[in-house]
Amino acid sequence: MKELQTVRRKILDVFKVNEPFGYAVLTEDPVTHEVRYEVFEPTLTEEEKRILKTIKDLLIEQIDVTMSELGSDEKAEEYLRSQVRKVVKDFKISVDEHSLEKILYYIIRDYIGYGKIDVMMRDHLIEDISCNGIKVPVYVWHRQYESIPSNVYFETEEELDAFVIRLAYRTGRMISIANPMLDATLPDGSRIQMTLGKVVTKHGSTFTIRKFRADPLTIVDMIKFNTVSSEMAAVFWYVIENKHSIFVCGPTASGKTTMLNCLSCFIKPDAKIVTIEDTPELQLYHKNWIRSVTRPSVGASAEISLFDLLKAAMRQRPDYIIVGEIRGEEAYTLFQAMATGHLGMSTLHADSVAAAIHRLETEPMNIPRTLIAGLNLITVQRRMERDGKPVRRTITATEIVGLDPRTNEIITNEVFRYMAKDDTYQYSGRCYLLEKIARNLGKRMKDVMEEVAKRRTILEWMVRNDIRSFKEVTEVIRNFYANPEEVYKAAKVGA
Repeated sequence: MKELQTVRRKILDVFKVNEPFGYAVLTEDPVTHEVRYEVFEPTLTEEEKRILKTIKDLLIEQIDVTMSELGSDEKAEEYLRSQVRKVVKDFKISVDEHSLEKILYYIIRDYIGYGKIDVMMRDHLIEDISCNGIKVPVYVWHRQYESIPSNVYFETEEELDAFVIRLAYRTGRMISIANPMLDATLPDGSRIQMTLGKVVTKHGSTFTIRKFRADPLTIVDMIKFNTVSSEMAAVFWYVIENKHSIFVCGPTASGKTTMLNCLSCFIKPDAKIVTIEDTPELQLYHKNWIRSVTRPSVGASAEISLFDLLKAAMRQRPDYIIVGEIRGEEAYTLFQAMATGHLGMSTLHADSVAAAIHRLETEPMNIPRTLIAGLNLITVQRRMERDGKPVRRTITATEIVGLDPRTNEIITNEVFRYMAKDDTYQYSGRCYLLEKIARNLGKRMKDVMEEVAKRRTILEWMVRNDIRSFKEVTEVIRNFYANPEEVYKAAKVGA
């Protein structure tokens, strides 16, 4: 047993996260095959630790502004560096340049960054970071390896409590023993849920951070990852362009919000959009966009719920209403809006079309079937494994055709189905929604299918040419709306 414990871990990958000092290393235990996320930062000697503490103590007396008052992180870092060097000079602290650079790394990490989890916060491959208490590893959700432990942990309750209070301060909100739970948003847009002390979490303070993507995934990425096919994406494009409603369903961590954000790129550039969320996650490249976010009750201020925001949105005459997630009474108002001609888009926790319809019908949403029949398209996403790697797939795109007048049952038609055997998507051969659009536009079905094919050609051209950034994809779609034939011909020539 002793021999097994001394076996060296195998290095799988090394990432330069914050050069020249912050690195992330993925290692694997050769016996158990457990993958671990290891943070490597400069090692300080006892003398360097003493100097670091001395400089931190002196900085508290010297700094007369808060980091937030300096604006950007770059300005704050520049200011902090100058103040540290000033302290070293004024108090004649004996330290060589190499040691000072290491000390500066830790001061900037702790004052401007996120302390022990700073490398994780900077790593673009990390989606979630969670701490479940003291003396247990901080877990990360890695895009390639999913949930894995790290070598980072908090040693004492005092250290973890102070860290959680500092995180709360960075959100601009308060957490205390009287109010030990907090859902908030960090300055970079990341979502965070925190608890303080042992009142509600018996192992001590906790936090879970869902990281914000500075470079969000686009529909081109979804096609590359095979989360959807180019044919499916082209149909979604044409459906959204013609103001028909889509719900993205799936279990937790199936990529619902990411897909919803990708689909929003298909909205016409000048359409009026209102988004409604608990925490701001959706990112649109549209100017005529009202971004609404709920607010919990704080002191004398009243709560502003999704329902309140949705009611207000109806008075703003939007063309498109996008709700981050429906789960309560706000659903009824959204379905009423869709019944009056607004395009509605949202996510819903459900692992099948039948489960989605059942959730809509029952408490607390209570949507009548006559209104559910007004929803046009439901997609269901799943997280699964292929060749030992986690992937996300849209297992079905199903349209709601209508309501059977005799049985009062909702009639559905599966337009696309995921074929797990060969990792492809199969078209059923008929889409009633496209037929409806053809009738509304006074076009032949052949003409509508040609329009869908054009959009598929453009999407595949973007995939081949790696045109994938949020700005680039939206610009191509915007240009297509302005000059459809010109953009289509360019994409066709590049095919």
